Amino acid sequence: MMLNNERVADEIYASIKKAVLCQDYKIGDTIEVQNLAAEFGVSSHIAEQALQLLCQRGLLNQVATDMYSVKETHGKEFYYSGRFQIMFLNMEYIIQKLKETNIPIVKKPLSMHVEAMKMGVNKHDYLAYIQASERFYIELCKQANMDILDKSLQTINKQLTAFDDIFGKKFLLMSSMCTAEATGLLLMALEDRAYDQAKSIVQELYNYYISLLVD
Repeated sequence: MMLNNERVADEIYASIKKAVLCQDYKIGDTIEVQNLAAEFGVSSHIAEQALQLLCQRGLLNQVATDMYSVKETHGKEFYYSGRFQIMFLNMEYIIQKLKETNIPIVKKPLSMHVEAMKMGVNKHDYLAYIQASERFYIELCKQANMDILDKSLQTINKQLTAFDDIFGKKFLLMSSMCTAEATGLLLMALEDRAYDQAKSIVQELYNYYISLLVD
């Protein structure tokens, strides 16, 4: 019988993720590739795929070629990493839609929102920064005829700025300058119809967000 390797790796990933978040594994506990492979009855390659993904999500550190350890993890960090993944996938979807239609963007409204983002950062007016970032995203959705996605950034920002969410507010403060600069570069790439470059900018910004969450 042929196994669906991706499905099996996903099952291992889900099992270990649950065990870490439920603290069945303690900080510093180690997981060996061979032992995990034997436990699930799979090849070492499949087990390692799952462990590598858990590293990417900030739950494990690789400490040797075939060994991983559980790192200190906060539930909110893991929660937000999933939300950001959805958000940035939406951005890539929008860029792909613009590429397929090959219709030039209307720069003026987007540029206005980028400048408002930068001004908000420079003046430490983070409410203005958040509102401008949402307006940029909504305008981009509109121009790509993807209005169905325009609420996703607003939802994430609301979660990040909840009254008692110090973690989220701190994250916004740390990421604001880089986000404003990257958004300006994204606008330039879209204006030039350099869609692959635009996707690369989005991917780099996503990697930066994840690094803030897991470092």
